[in-house]
Amino acid sequence: MGSTLTVDNIVGATTAANVKLPAGSILQTITSVSHGAAITSASTSLVGTGQTAIITPKYNNSIIMLYLSTSFTSLDNNAAGGTGMKFFKSVAGGSYSVVTSMASSAQTLGFLEYNSNGSSYNHSVGTMMVSDSPATTSAITYQLYFARLGSSNSASIQRDWGGAHFHLMEISQ
Repeated sequence: MGSTLTVDNIVGATTAANVKLPAGSILQTITSVSHGAAITSASTSLVGTGQTAIITPKYNNSIIMLYLSTSFTSLDNNAAGGTGMKFFKSVAGGSYSVVTSMASSAQTLGFLEYNSNGSSYNHSVGTMMVSDSPATTSAITYQLYFARLGSSNSASIQRDWGGAHFHLMEISQ
């Protein structure tokens, strides 16, 4: 014979914030989906795409997992080129800075979509995933930045297929 415990709400002894789930628990998820027009740039420097998702962490020591699935396209002018992509964040409405886990100088261009054969257009659909340790309980806006690479004339995000799907998960520590 088993036992059953049924509750509607668990509240901490002093405040609701005192209820702490085990490390690795998903505390919240945020989803932002865009099916708008392609976002295109000819810049060789990373620029904001407008693809954003906002989360307010419940705890100062949480990890935020960022997932983005979208299409990437570059017009390569029949030469080698592609698209570089990197996540940036704005805390409490401040200026954007690169997400900590992507700040290494070895990752200058972040994730890459690249074609060395120069076939006019490169079309890719991909998912990027990184983690961030923001050390704050203030609202954080995450945004994808991108740049054209090599001999590309331009780079585009969410072009041709399915839009962009941006997901954030807060994970307890």
